[in-house]
Amino acid sequence: MWKKILIGSGITLVAVVAVGFLFREEVVFMLISSQIAPDHDFATSLAPTAPDYTQDAAWAALPGKADPSDDQPAGSKAVATGVKAFFVHPTSYLKKDNWNQPLSDEAANWIVDERVLRHQASVFNACCEVHAPRYRQATFFSFLDSSGNGEKALQLAYEDVARAFDHFVASQLTTDSGISPFILAGHSQGTQHAARLLREKIAGTELQPSLVAAYLVGFLVRNDELGGIPVCTSASQTGCAVGWNAMVGDGPGIYAAESDLLCVNPLTWLANDQYAAHELNIGAIGYPTYGSAMEGEDVTQMTVEPGAADAQCVNSQLSIPELRVASFPSRMPGESLHVYDYSLFHMNIRENVLSRATAFQAP
Repeated sequence: MWKKILIGSGITLVAVVAVGFLFREEVVFMLISSQIAPDHDFATSLAPTAPDYTQDAAWAALPGKADPSDDQPAGSKAVATGVKAFFVHPTSYLKKDNWNQPLSDEAANWIVDERVLRHQASVFNACCEVHAPRYRQATFFSFLDSSGNGEKALQLAYEDVARAFDHFVASQLTTDSGISPFILAGHSQGTQHAARLLREKIAGTELQPSLVAAYLVGFLVRNDELGGIPVCTSASQTGCAVGWNAMVGDGPGIYAAESDLLCVNPLTWLANDQYAAHELNIGAIGYPTYGSAMEGEDVTQMTVEPGAADAQCVNSQLSIPELRVASFPSRMPGESLHVYDYSLFHMNIRENVLSRATAFQAP
């Protein structure tokens, strides 16, 4: 009898391990969810204090403030074009304490400052003054939640971003002679909010003629969700939108079940499925992890690696057929390179934002 029980137990264990292997990403997500799901429903009364965007403390990046968005890789250039950039950072609040981040949360702010500003927002200093608001971002679990709480948390986060953008427009763009040129940009949750800004506050308004470009990177944005703003089809086109979601090889990536997503290849700046070889990549800048610093890591280091990645839009996502360096180790489900959407093409994006800003200002 005991032998049968042991054999049965062994078979069960093998089955569990096999299922765990076959569905390992789903299992990981279930385990993650159990650790980061808030133990209470969303309630406005429990939300952290709203930021005051008239105060510098409510901004992660400002032109007159020393912050990592000012960093530049060695040998890069910055040109004053008169264009200003509004950048909305991705999710960095991973806790279960609240559905929205308190602006005083040091861990979330560290990721924004040391990872996001340095490796994403800094590309825009090639052409522009960078403005990046802190906001009561929805916690990461909001994207896994099906109860409606996550949706409410994301709405609160968007309301902060919208107020920050309104302040940006009033204080930075509005002049006696009209609206100054600007770039709209984001990543991940930040792109969700930025895409909504594009639809609700820019498209069809007095702001649209001043839009240099929208960089809507790292989120599910369909081509018909741009409020009528066209998809960019060349490297110097202005008044248009670009975006992509990077993955290893044939993925399947984060959005395998989706179609007609915004995918502009950041090596060619074309919205098609043309393959772009490594030689077109003028410089990627990797880092080991999205979270806190690794032991011995110099987080300020920005090592440029030309030819690190090739790229091709495949089924609305950006495939990286061959990643030739080891500086991009982090993965999300579907072999997604989500945290490196900007980093894989850092120098190409720097060059491109300057190209578009210069083209916009040309007589």
